[in-house]
Amino acid sequence: MKNYKVILKSVGRITQLPDSQKIFGALITALSRFDGEEEAARLVKAVFEKKSHIAVSNLLPLDYFPVAQDYIVDKLARQNSDQKSLKEKRAVVKEREFVKLEDLKRILEKPRMCKNIFPYVKVSDSYQQRAFSESTFYGIGGLETKLYTVPSVTVEEVVDRKGRKNVVSKYCFYLQGDESVIYVKKVIENFRKSEESIILGKRASQGLNKYKVLSIEEVELQKSQSYLNLGMLLPGRIDFQKSTLRLFTSERRPFRMPGGWNETCKYFISFIDSGSIIVLKDEIEQAGKSVCSPFNERRDIIFGNAFLYPIALGKEEYR
Repeated sequence: MKNYKVILKSVGRITQLPDSQKIFGALITALSRFDGEEEAARLVKAVFEKKSHIAVSNLLPLDYFPVAQDYIVDKLARQNSDQKSLKEKRAVVKEREFVKLEDLKRILEKPRMCKNIFPYVKVSDSYQQRAFSESTFYGIGGLETKLYTVPSVTVEEVVDRKGRKNVVSKYCFYLQGDESVIYVKKVIENFRKSEESIILGKRASQGLNKYKVLSIEEVELQKSQSYLNLGMLLPGRIDFQKSTLRLFTSERRPFRMPGGWNETCKYFISFIDSGSIIVLKDEIEQAGKSVCSPFNERRDIIFGNAFLYPIALGKEEYR
């Protein structure tokens, strides 16, 4: 089993931090373009049938990890009976969405130290104003120019207590796999060598959600009893009782729907969100799974193999 860290740089504004599903989809789309649709379909089928193992993380600020917020708040609640004090401490934890790995280990052991952790990264919603020229679009002079807003996010590193901030532009995601991961690694290397932007979201034609691959490097990780979930996990063989889970539920829509989207036909699916603490029942390859898409069961899958990063917890946490 090999593990890789892929480093990217954003080349414009982003509308959201892409999750592991979106990254996997972008890599498979690129594999189809580089090596052909049959090769991409073969790999997707092998992953679905668990004949091959590939796991991917969400896109993360470079050298930062998602805070296990629910785990830390639960631990604070067991240590503190003062509701007002607990509410204040919960707000401090929620403010810190991503921290350095060493800082994460510190607050997992001593949650009260969370307020002293700097730097950390937070993600805020924002908007970008755009203009649409009807004259240019229709080729008719004298038509009005319309203004509209595009939702986006601002990813900022909070440096110190004074609130000084740096805008984050470098990111990374983690990739894990058996021998089949070489196909995905080759795709990433192609993006790096060609300096072509990889698109990880909508509105790329407007310059949004585009990234340059800077490097891919192999990382050595040890096995552990517990892991930090870094992606969107559809659970396979995990210990639900010993894990601390946060669920994320989303509505599923097809990429294209002939005749428009039918509002009376809705599909929802829940994942285990990043920042959850996962305790395994089996080997790490069995932690996640993928399922058939309701829109094209013969071809498409909903990818659920999230990258799990080993993290040490105290022995008492397993009792």
